[in-house]
Order: sequence, then C-alpha cells, then structure tokens
Amino acid sequence: MDKLLVTGGAQRPDAARLGEGRRYSSAHLIMLDFESGSLRELKSVTEGNENYPDVLPNITFTSCTLEGGKLYLCTETEVFVYRYPEMELLNSASYGFFQNCHHVAPVGGYIAVVSTGLDLIVFLDRETLQPVRFFNSLGMDPWHRFSPDVDYRKVHSTKPHESHPNFVFFLDGEPWVTRFNQKDAVCLTDMSQRIDIGLERVHDGHIVADCIYFTTVDGRIVCADGASRRVKTVYDLNEIGGEGVPLGWCRGLLIEGNVAYVGFTRIRQTVVKENVKWLLSYIGRKNNLPSRIVKYDLAARRILGEVEMPRGKLDAIYSIVRA
Repeated sequence: MDKLLVTGGAQRPDAARLGEGRRYSSAHLIMLDFESGSLRELKSVTEGNENYPDVLPNITFTSCTLEGGKLYLCTETEVFVYRYPEMELLNSASYGFFQNCHHVAPVGGYIAVVSTGLDLIVFLDRETLQPVRFFNSLGMDPWHRFSPDVDYRKVHSTKPHESHPNFVFFLDGEPWVTRFNQKDAVCLTDMSQRIDIGLERVHDGHIVADCIYFTTVDGRIVCADGASRRVKTVYDLNEIGGEGVPLGWCRGLLIEGNVAYVGFTRIRQTVVKENVKWLLSYIGRKNNLPSRIVKYDLAARRILGEVEMPRGKLDAIYSIVRA
C-alpha cells in the first residue's frame, strides 16, 4: 500500500484579511493511501491554549519527522513526541521562544526545533525536552534582535524575518538548516560551509544517497551533491504537466529512488502579494489549483498521479513522510 503521513492545517474562511499569524484554525495529521486517495485523520489540534495567542491563534502542524518508532510533530508553538504507529503521546514541550516553528527532528543526540519566527534553531535534550543550545540562523547572537524574557508564543507574527530558517538536517555529523530568504542551506556549527541553491526561496532538505533534496516555492526540486556542496540537478516541475499555471506553493517532499511525492499548497491572495516576483509571468491566468500531493517519476519526467487534499482540513501542506 502506498501510504503517506501528511501534515498541515485548515485555513480560516476570511484568512486573506486577517493578517500574518492568524490564518489557520486547526492542525491535522493525515494518513493518506495514495493509490485509493482515501484519507484518515490520526491527530488534530482544533483549539488554542496558553501556548498560543489568546485571540485567533494560528494552529497548524508543520514539518514532522518519523524515526526509530517515534513521530516528532510540532505546531507553531508546541513540540510533541509520539510512539508510532500507536500515536501514544510520550512527551511534549512549549517555550516562549517557540514562534512560528516550522520543523522538529532528532539531530545527533538532540531534538532540533526550527523556531522560524525568531530565526532560531533550538536543541532540546532528547529525554527531558529541556533547551540545551541555541543557534541563530545567520550566525549572530541568538538574542541580538529578540529577548529571552518575552513570551513570543503570544505574538501573532514577528515578520519580516532576517533569515526564515525552516528545515534542519544532519550532514557528515553536523547540523544544517535550510534558509528561505538566503536561498541556501548552511552548517550551524561552521557557517562557512554553505550550499548555495539560488533560483527561488527554499524549503525541505532531505538526504537520500549522495544528494540533498530541496524544494523551491515556484515548483522545482533541487538536488545538491553532499560531498561537493554544489547543486547537481534541478527538476523543474512546471515543465512536467505544468500547463502554464502556477503549480502552487511548493513545500513538502518525499524522495524514494526516482519517485518524488511533492506537496503543493493552493496560492492564496496574500502569497501573491508577498512573492510577486516569481508569479509575475502568471498574472491574469488561473492560479487557484487546489492543495494536493503529486507523484512524479523524475527520471522519466512525468506525473504518476495526484491526490487533492480536502478543503477545510489540509489547505496548507508542510510535510510528506512515508507511513
């Protein structure tokens, strides 16, 4: 069975007018049978609590990691560790420096949390989930712009971000992070080590064999060589059944051999305003393809299938993981 775990969130009906950090009303973890298109909800968060803003909390499951029988899952302000597949909650944590968290993953002997809103990568103790170390994604003092004494969980948005880190991975024994604004990935312990992706703003960072795979928001998969730290191959998904319309906000990737499962989030009005450069060529054309997961054969450069995500459940897609 072709089963996947998909994380994301439901957008509020009036999201376009609400502003940053208010647009998503609930978080959802879905089990998707890609062959049949059937979906089963495994976990959801539908209400805020003391770890969110008091009014219009932004609630969505961002990028997760499944490793060693444990599922590491996060919302924008909380981290959860579940025993998988039982979905038994083993541990959870939330701190005032968790703001717009985009990814959680075991990295070396720690659990790394990407607190995008503060341009931070926070290392937690694996057992206690207590903070151990802080990295600023630009190599600066972690608190050069923000204060450790402020509860940023109560702040809807800290944009504009200086870096907007969004995905952490472990390469040659060292932690790396993907940086959206810099269009690159950088080693947290030695920022002279850098993978210059360019093209457009980036997400993901999956190591498969000798490649690190990234997505760009405009619909490309970039393969960088793990040894040379240089881009080796670019797969432009717009040229594979793109039909002259924007594919959507490209984020969420699973690579298995020559097969790629790619998440596309429906372009919303606010995204058009914020990222007009890559959408300029599409002005006046249809740009409302649904949020969906598309399966590609990268070697043959063709689409193998796609499944639309249910509106009001997974309007935004963050991660795709083999179940």
